[in-house]
Amino acid sequence: MKFSEIIIPKSVNKKLKQLPKNIREKFYWCLETLQENPRHPSLRNWRVQGTEKDWEFSITMNYRATYRTEENTFILLNVGKHEDVF
Repeated sequence: MKFSEIIIPKSVNKKLKQLPKNIREKFYWCLETLQENPRHPSLRNWRVQGTEKDWEFSITMNYRATYRTEENTFILLNVGKHEDVF
């Protein structure tokens, strides 16, 4: 599935900028991979339990990102350490 639009709200972008450089670089790799192949095994991309449109993917074992899909739009909801994202 190709996303026609990727939305990163200001609040999430601020969190992204606070992450270590290597985590930010990996995040952008994950975002590109997600767009090309949402089932790529390294993403560990799963639907958030109890929701229909909210998903999560792993940046590393300690860092995660959550997002929502609406038609062909990807909306980033949160990014950070696993315990901070949930």
